[in-house]
Amino acid sequence: MKRGFFAHCICYREQIYHKHILFLNEKDEIIEITPFSNETSNTTFIDGILIVASPSFHIHLKDFIATIKKQIENPKTRLSLAILKNPVYKNNMPNMGGRCLLCNIPEICWENERPESFSIEINEIFRPQ
Repeated sequence: MKRGFFAHCICYREQIYHKHILFLNEKDEIIEITPFSNETSNTTFIDGILIVASPSFHIHLKDFIATIKKQIENPKTRLSLAILKNPVYKNNMPNMGGRCLLCNIPEICWENERPESFSIEINEIFRPQ
């Protein structure tokens, strides 16, 4: 049975998806990302920005956060673009059909798509078995 993760913003590979659902199959593999049109069973709402990464991404989170903080020193840099351009993320992108680790940055000011504070919180949402 597939399960979905809905977020206001999903960062997946080199794309930013606004108001989409990421679906995983029973093997925890990415099967599709579709625009949100209505509520779907087995779908979880994820607050903030959902980051779709390779399963090994959790090992590099400290470096990822340090790099993100440097990237957003420029007040015009949107967080989703910083994530996609982050070299740590680029080295840990999953493939369609592959397994993934899901994390989020929950506290986002959506007016300028920036973190609400400089201490960036990242939560692990899902790790494949």
